[in-house]
Amino acid sequence: MSFAVRCTLLALALLGSAAATAADRVRYKWRDESGSLHYADTVPPEAVKLGYEVVNQQGVVVRRVERAKTEEELAVAKAEAAKRAEEKRKNDEIARNDAQMLAAYPTEEDLRKSLQAQIDLITQNIQATELGIASQEKSLAERLVHAAEQERNGKPVPPVVQNQINTLRTDLTKQKAYLERRTADRQAMEKQLVSEIEHYRAVRQRAEDQRGGKR
Repeated sequence: MSFAVRCTLLALALLGSAAATAADRVRYKWRDESGSLHYADTVPPEAVKLGYEVVNQQGVVVRRVERAKTEEELAVAKAEAAKRAEEKRKNDEIARNDAQMLAAYPTEEDLRKSLQAQIDLITQNIQATELGIASQEKSLAERLVHAAEQERNGKPVPPVVQNQINTLRTDLTKQKAYLERRTADRQAMEKQLVSEIEHYRAVRQRAEDQRGGKR
């Protein structure tokens, strides 16, 4: 191969490489704060700040790069992402709980019986407490009568009787407060039974609708 031929081939190769590079070359365009359009072969800091577009040799936009966020915007975005993550966590937990409920109680009646059993236990506790209060009130009344008789006869109330009276009064105060709490617990459970049944029906219906949609 002659020297002239080799030079020609080399020149063609270089031209082809240059053409390929030019065809693959991209440029960057952006608008400054006044709205003026700019083009460049590299990305200047102003374009990074304001956002820019990557265009190919034909001027077609191939990628859009948003402007850099401020610290305040990054903080807001982080907070929003955390909020979405927390909402997803709560929704996932609700979904798990609903699935467990359906697995534990195949029918509405199963759930109703379980909740009613809890109410019945509280009711039994209330009844036992009421009996205890009645017994303590009777004992207190007897000791108060005895103390009153001692005073009418001009005698001092024996310390042991006075201690018994004080103890009974303290215990009665505690037992009555406990009775109020348990009564409130029963009322809350009765309301919960209604709401749980309604929730169960909604979850069951949603599950059935989803099964029907997959057919």
